[in-house]
Amino acid sequence: MKAMILKRISLVEKKPLGMADLLVPQPNSKEILVEVLTCGVCHTELDEIEGRLQAKLPIIPGHKIVGRVERLGLKATRFKKGDRLEDQDSPRFGWTFLYRHY
Repeated sequence: MKAMILKRISLVEKKPLGMADLLVPQPNSKEILVEVLTCGVCHTELDEIEGRLQAKLPIIPGHKIVGRVERLGLKATRFKKGDRLEDQDSPRFGWTFLYRHY
């Protein structure tokens, strides 16, 4: 999978994010893997990128995603493959609410 990774603090005009190829994570038994179709970066993340807030680097900024369920763990039953979802926070903050779109 491709991701934009922040490895150093810098003004956004200096383009501190770099594209990287990462291994696709495998969901555990109660998790789902979501293919991200679009992702937003909020002002708080801009503060992390530019150093006004401390961030543990490297990070992949972005949340408020819209995506599709790609894989399900064996015990994941709330969604099905292909469901379109949006989140209301980010897994890196420790919790996520997913909403299905029809």
